Amino acid sequence: MTHDIRVRSSKRWAAALITAVAVVGLLVGCSSSKPGPGKATGSGSGGTTPATGNVPTVTVKNFAFTPQQLTVTKGTKVTWKFEDTVEHNVTANDKSFKSGDEGVGGSYTFTFNTPGKYDYVCTIHQYMTGTVTVQ
Repeated sequence: MTHDIRVRSSKRWAAALITAVAVVGLLVGCSSSKPGPGKATGSGSGGTTPATGNVPTVTVKNFAFTPQQLTVTKGTKVTWKFEDTVEHNVTANDKSFKSGDEGVGGSYTFTFNTPGKYDYVCTIHQYMTGTVTVQ
């Protein structure tokens, strides 16, 4: 009889432990810092950032393009530096430029020779968007 009670008790503890681990796993997964589709990312004023220096750089990190909006003059090269833990890419909505999928340490450079507004997206994570305005 004592053995039977110990077995049932240890089974209850095992079930409780498995349940606790599952709940913690769900909570950790739901509190991920990765934004879901349609959620705002990044920080700052949300305004347009004028390019400075010879080659303006957009950092791809934490599931965001920073700066999200960039203004450059005609003939400017823009470089995207990929510093996130997963692969991303940069693809213009009008298909005028497209990088390959890049991981940590990767980069992509494009020269903007025609004035206009160039909206782009990471096609892997389509909630990641940005704009380059060429004057």
